[in-house]
Amino acid sequence: MEDLIKIKNTSYAKYEEVLLRRDNLRKEAEQIHINYIKEFGELIKESFELKVECIKKKKEIAFCQRLANQGKKINRNDLIDYIEKAMMEYYAELDSIIKDVKYAKESRKISPSVVRKIKEIYYRLAKMIHPDMHPEYADDEVLQDYWNRISIAYQYNCLDDIEELEEIVKLYLEKNYNGTPDFEIKDIDAKIMKVEEEIDEITSNNPYLYKLLLTSKTAVKEKRKEYQEEIESYKKYSKQLDEVLETFEIEEMLS
Repeated sequence: MEDLIKIKNTSYAKYEEVLLRRDNLRKEAEQIHINYIKEFGELIKESFELKVECIKKKKEIAFCQRLANQGKKINRNDLIDYIEKAMMEYYAELDSIIKDVKYAKESRKISPSVVRKIKEIYYRLAKMIHPDMHPEYADDEVLQDYWNRISIAYQYNCLDDIEELEEIVKLYLEKNYNGTPDFEIKDIDAKIMKVEEEIDEITSNNPYLYKLLLTSKTAVKEKRKEYQEEIESYKKYSKQLDEVLETFEIEEMLS
């Protein structure tokens, strides 16, 4: 029986460790993404704007060519209506990039001591009510709401919020559960394996892989050059598409 208890405790400690490591890596990956956007965001935005413009012109050409092949007149109103619908997805993605760049520019720089304190509080709270560690709280909507707020405070480095939430959670647990109740996590070894796979996924892909790039001045310079070349390529292609569009006779809108 004592051996079983030891195994259970060891497995739980391992599960707790990998969950916290995964959460920390997720946050680190998000910060790397922000730093990457701070460094290259304007170039990314300009490149994608030009890409979207080229896609738009290609669709305009396809629309005009289809009507020309059918011997029909090309009306500017019809063309605009078609493009508005056909480009909705691309404009939405462009809007997302613009917002991403704006957010990265406006993000605050937090001191290492504050980041460390937030991390310590988050780890304490995770041990108390992390949904994966505490399935016994699955039906408690109040704790679920607290955890969502904790995750946001942790993600965005809000020290005041997470400090306040720690006190609130402690009081709630004492009042409603007399502390933390005993519980059992089913299939814990399988859950550990799943979280370890998530960790591998995070550390094997962008934005986490940008970490090394951002620490190298040479790599940053090369990446900036790569984006600039991409921009010039789109500019050249856009002019070529303009030349093709000029070959079509498009009826202007009625005033």
